Amino acid sequence: MKRGIWVALAVAVAVAGAWGYGALMRQENDDGRRVQLLAIAEEQHMDLSFSRSGRLVTRVPEEGEAVTAGSLVARIEEAGLSEDAADLERQRDQVSAQEKARREQVAQLHAQLAQTVSEEKRMARLASEGVAPAADLETLQHKRDELDASIRAREAEKGNLEAQERSLASRLEKVHRFEKEGTLTSPVGGTVLTRYHRQGEFVAAGDPVLTLQVEAPYLRVEVPEERLSAFTVGGSVTVWPQARPDARFAARVVTIKPRAEFATRKNWGLQSRDLKTFSVRLAPQNAGIVSGQTFVVEAGRN
Repeated sequence: MKRGIWVALAVAVAVAGAWGYGALMRQENDDGRRVQLLAIAEEQHMDLSFSRSGRLVTRVPEEGEAVTAGSLVARIEEAGLSEDAADLERQRDQVSAQEKARREQVAQLHAQLAQTVSEEKRMARLASEGVAPAADLETLQHKRDELDASIRAREAEKGNLEAQERSLASRLEKVHRFEKEGTLTSPVGGTVLTRYHRQGEFVAAGDPVLTLQVEAPYLRVEVPEERLSAFTVGGSVTVWPQARPDARFAARVVTIKPRAEFATRKNWGLQSRDLKTFSVRLAPQNAGIVSGQTFVVEAGRN
């Protein structure tokens, strides 16, 4: 009697297991039937920050304000940078003035040298004829040698002045780069979501000044592999707010993340968290959504 009971129990367990396995296989079979999943509205945002520390000297846009690409967001000021830049500019002007004076001196020395060489030739002819004393010719030769030495000395100064010019230009470029790093511009257009600092406050390097929403919110839905065929890039699905089934609108499938991951807590209401899913991004068509809002996504054929 007991043996018969055990046999009947084993058969029942086998039948239940076979039915459960068949149900699982039927569930994993992607037959393209209509499926409903939960989606979350998310926004693409960007934090804007300085690479240097300083105190804000300009107004920071308020939450909700629109920011255009390339526009000034904020500026910080570091003590001494403006004075350093002015001092380096003054030194560069001095070096330029010295170079100009050097060129004028070299031109004068060349003119004197040409005159001396001409006079030396005339005196050499007169000395050879015995009309002029040889001492006068030697005096002109010494003067020519002196002028040659002065020209070489002035030409040597050219390299020193050029080195000073390059050094000052490098230092000035560094100061201007520091000043540029103190100016924060927006790389893209968007809307200010959060402002973290106000004018007059000190901002550390790397701390966000504001968070910018760079585009309209989109929908993120996690699709099980057995329902992935209902979502094709460029295709359309039906979406409605979870609390308003009558407010339906269409959404376009933008991207499908090419890697399966475990479902997150966002989808616990409609599917198991132990399920492997693909992240699908949807763009609402002619509908306004708010970040954090939950929606139901319906796709597939009836």
